[in-house]
Amino acid sequence: MRRRRFVQTLGASALVWSAGCTEQSDDTTPAFEVSSPAFSSGDTLPPRFTCDGEGVSPPFVIERVPEPTAALAVTAEYDGGVFSQPVFWTLWNVPPETERIPAGLPREPTLDTLGGARQGTQPPNEPGYEPPCPPAGQPYEHRFQVYALGEELSIEGGTEQEEASETIANALIASTRFTVDYTHPAGTDS
Repeated sequence: MRRRRFVQTLGASALVWSAGCTEQSDDTTPAFEVSSPAFSSGDTLPPRFTCDGEGVSPPFVIERVPEPTAALAVTAEYDGGVFSQPVFWTLWNVPPETERIPAGLPREPTLDTLGGARQGTQPPNEPGYEPPCPPAGQPYEHRFQVYALGEELSIEGGTEQEEASETIANALIASTRFTVDYTHPAGTDS
Protein backbone atom coordinates (compact mmCIF):
# COMPACT_ATOMS: atom_id res chain seq x y z
CA MET A 1 0.00 0.00 0.00
CA ARG A 2 2.80 2.43 0.91
CA ARG A 3 4.73 1.65 -2.27
CA ARG A 4 1.58 2.19 -4.34
CA ARG A 5 1.02 5.56 -2.60
CA PHE A 6 4.66 6.55 -3.25
CA VAL A 7 4.40 5.59 -6.93
CA GLN A 8 1.06 7.43 -7.16
CA THR A 9 2.63 10.56 -5.65
CA LEU A 10 5.47 10.42 -8.17
CA GLY A 11 2.99 9.94 -11.02
CA ALA A 12 0.81 12.83 -9.83
CA SER A 13 3.91 15.04 -9.54
CA ALA A 14 4.88 14.20 -13.12
CA LEU A 15 1.35 15.02 -14.29
CA VAL A 16 1.38 18.35 -12.42
CA TRP A 17 4.78 19.16 -13.93
CA SER A 18 3.67 18.33 -17.46
CA ALA A 19 0.37 20.20 -17.05
CA GLY A 20 2.34 23.22 -15.84
CA CYS A 21 4.62 23.04 -18.87
CA THR A 22 1.65 22.94 -21.22
CA GLU A 23 0.05 25.96 -19.56
CA GLN A 24 3.31 27.93 -19.64
CA SER A 25 3.76 27.41 -23.38
CA ASP A 26 0.29 28.75 -24.21
CA ASP A 27 -0.23 32.33 -22.99
CA THR A 28 -3.92 32.27 -24.02
CA THR A 29 -4.81 29.51 -21.53
CA PRO A 30 -6.05 31.03 -18.26
CA ALA A 31 -4.50 29.74 -15.06
CA PHE A 32 -6.52 27.63 -12.65
CA GLU A 33 -7.47 29.95 -9.79
CA VAL A 34 -9.05 28.78 -6.55
CA SER A 35 -9.26 30.43 -3.14
CA SER A 36 -10.84 29.66 0.21
CA PRO A 37 -12.58 32.25 2.41
CA ALA A 38 -11.61 30.08 5.41
CA PHE A 39 -7.80 29.99 5.01
CA SER A 40 -4.83 30.62 2.75
CA SER A 41 -1.83 28.43 2.19
CA GLY A 42 0.54 28.79 5.14
CA ASP A 43 -2.26 29.54 7.63
CA THR A 44 -3.40 27.44 10.54
CA LEU A 45 -6.44 25.27 9.79
CA PRO A 46 -9.36 26.79 11.72
CA PRO A 47 -10.65 24.41 14.43
CA ARG A 48 -14.12 24.55 12.82
CA PHE A 49 -12.82 22.12 10.17
CA THR A 50 -11.30 19.66 12.67
CA CYS A 51 -12.46 17.26 15.38
CA ASP A 52 -12.02 20.14 17.86
CA GLY A 53 -14.81 22.12 16.19
CA GLU A 54 -17.84 21.36 14.06
CA GLY A 55 -15.82 19.00 11.87
CA VAL A 56 -17.29 20.39 8.63
CA SER A 57 -15.68 20.49 5.20
CA PRO A 58 -14.09 23.82 4.19
CA PRO A 59 -15.36 26.11 1.40
CA PHE A 60 -13.59 26.90 -1.88
CA VAL A 61 -14.22 29.59 -4.47
CA ILE A 62 -13.45 28.64 -8.08
CA GLU A 63 -12.27 31.78 -9.84
CA ARG A 64 -10.92 30.48 -13.14
CA VAL A 65 -11.01 27.04 -14.77
CA PRO A 66 -8.73 26.02 -17.66
CA GLU A 67 -10.15 24.48 -20.84
CA PRO A 68 -11.09 21.70 -21.47
CA THR A 69 -12.10 20.99 -17.85
CA ALA A 70 -14.89 18.38 -17.64
CA ALA A 71 -15.16 18.27 -13.82
CA LEU A 72 -13.58 19.56 -10.61
CA ALA A 73 -12.32 17.54 -7.66
CA VAL A 74 -10.89 18.07 -4.17
CA THR A 75 -8.63 15.88 -2.06
CA ALA A 76 -7.42 16.43 1.48
CA GLU A 77 -4.62 14.59 3.25
CA TYR A 78 -2.30 15.12 6.16
CA ASP A 79 1.42 14.55 6.25
CA GLY A 80 2.15 11.45 8.25
CA GLY A 81 5.70 11.06 6.86
CA VAL A 82 7.28 9.99 3.57
CA PHE A 83 5.24 6.81 3.19
CA SER A 84 2.08 7.85 5.01
CA GLN A 85 -0.21 10.44 3.47
CA PRO A 86 -3.65 9.58 4.89
CA VAL A 87 -6.44 10.92 2.69
CA PHE A 88 -9.37 12.22 4.72
CA TRP A 89 -11.55 13.68 1.95
CA THR A 90 -12.17 13.11 -1.74
CA LEU A 91 -14.79 14.97 -3.74
CA TRP A 92 -15.13 14.57 -7.52
CA ASN A 93 -17.38 15.24 -10.51
CA VAL A 94 -18.15 18.77 -9.34
CA PRO A 95 -19.51 20.54 -12.47
CA PRO A 96 -16.82 22.77 -14.06
CA GLU A 97 -19.11 25.82 -14.04
CA THR A 98 -19.32 25.66 -10.21
CA GLU A 99 -18.20 28.93 -8.67
CA ARG A 100 -18.36 27.89 -5.01
CA ILE A 101 -17.98 24.65 -3.09
CA PRO A 102 -19.75 25.50 0.17
CA ALA A 103 -18.58 24.60 3.66
CA GLY A 104 -20.30 21.82 5.54
CA LEU A 105 -21.15 19.44 2.71
CA PRO A 106 -23.41 16.59 3.89
CA ARG A 107 -21.80 13.21 4.55
CA GLU A 108 -23.40 11.48 1.57
CA PRO A 109 -21.90 9.52 -1.34
CA THR A 110 -23.67 11.69 -3.96
CA LEU A 111 -24.42 15.39 -3.55
CA ASP A 112 -27.44 16.44 -5.60
CA THR A 113 -27.00 20.01 -4.30
CA LEU A 114 -23.57 20.11 -5.99
CA GLY A 115 -24.58 18.81 -9.42
CA GLY A 116 -24.32 15.13 -8.51
CA ALA A 117 -20.74 15.38 -7.21
CA ARG A 118 -19.50 12.31 -5.35
CA GLN A 119 -17.52 11.77 -2.17
CA GLY A 120 -15.25 8.98 -1.03
CA THR A 121 -15.17 7.16 2.27
CA GLN A 122 -12.68 5.75 4.73
CA PRO A 123 -14.38 2.60 6.08
CA PRO A 124 -15.99 2.18 8.53
CA ASN A 125 -16.89 5.90 8.41
CA GLU A 126 -19.62 7.53 6.36
CA PRO A 127 -18.73 9.04 2.97
CA GLY A 128 -17.55 12.63 2.97
CA TYR A 129 -15.18 14.86 4.88
CA GLU A 130 -13.58 13.14 7.86
CA PRO A 131 -12.39 16.00 10.11
CA PRO A 132 -8.67 15.75 10.88
CA CYS A 133 -7.82 14.77 14.45
CA PRO A 134 -4.02 14.35 14.66
CA PRO A 135 -2.21 13.20 17.79
CA ALA A 136 -2.38 15.87 20.48
CA GLY A 137 0.40 18.39 20.94
CA GLN A 138 2.16 17.89 17.58
CA PRO A 139 1.75 20.15 14.54
CA TYR A 140 0.61 18.34 11.41
CA GLU A 141 0.62 19.64 7.85
CA HIS A 142 -2.68 19.26 5.99
CA ARG A 143 -2.97 19.62 2.22
CA PHE A 144 -6.16 20.51 0.38
CA GLN A 145 -5.81 20.16 -3.38
CA VAL A 146 -8.39 21.33 -5.90
CA TYR A 147 -8.19 19.77 -9.37
CA ALA A 148 -9.42 20.52 -12.88
CA LEU A 149 -10.12 17.15 -14.51
CA GLY A 150 -10.12 16.30 -18.20
CA GLU A 151 -13.04 13.91 -17.78
CA GLU A 152 -15.84 13.03 -15.41
CA LEU A 153 -14.91 10.03 -13.30
CA SER A 154 -16.91 6.82 -13.55
CA ILE A 155 -16.27 5.70 -9.95
CA GLU A 156 -19.26 5.64 -7.63
CA GLY A 157 -19.79 7.77 -4.55
CA GLY A 158 -18.60 5.95 -1.44
CA THR A 159 -15.45 4.61 -3.15
CA GLU A 160 -12.55 4.30 -0.71
CA GLN A 161 -10.53 7.52 -0.38
CA GLU A 162 -7.23 6.07 -1.71
CA GLU A 163 -8.80 4.61 -4.86
CA ALA A 164 -10.73 7.83 -5.49
CA SER A 165 -7.56 9.89 -4.97
CA GLU A 166 -5.64 7.77 -7.50
CA THR A 167 -8.43 8.06 -10.07
CA ILE A 168 -8.56 11.84 -9.60
CA ALA A 169 -4.77 12.11 -10.11
CA ASN A 170 -5.03 10.13 -13.37
CA ALA A 171 -7.53 12.63 -14.88
CA LEU A 172 -5.62 15.78 -13.88
CA ILE A 173 -5.35 18.84 -16.13
CA ALA A 174 -4.33 21.39 -13.48
CA SER A 175 -4.39 21.73 -9.71
CA THR A 176 -3.82 24.14 -6.89
CA ARG A 177 -2.81 23.29 -3.33
CA PHE A 178 -3.45 24.85 0.06
CA THR A 179 -1.05 23.74 2.80
CA VAL A 180 -2.11 24.51 6.37
CA ASP A 181 -0.92 23.36 9.78
CA TYR A 182 -3.00 22.18 12.68
CA THR A 183 -2.07 21.16 16.21
CA HIS A 184 -4.67 19.19 18.14
CA PRO A 185 -4.55 20.69 21.65
CA ALA A 186 -2.78 18.60 24.30
CA GLY A 187 -5.03 17.22 27.01
CA THR A 188 -8.01 16.57 24.73
CA ASP A 189 -9.69 13.18 24.56
CA SER A 190 -10.45 13.12 20.80
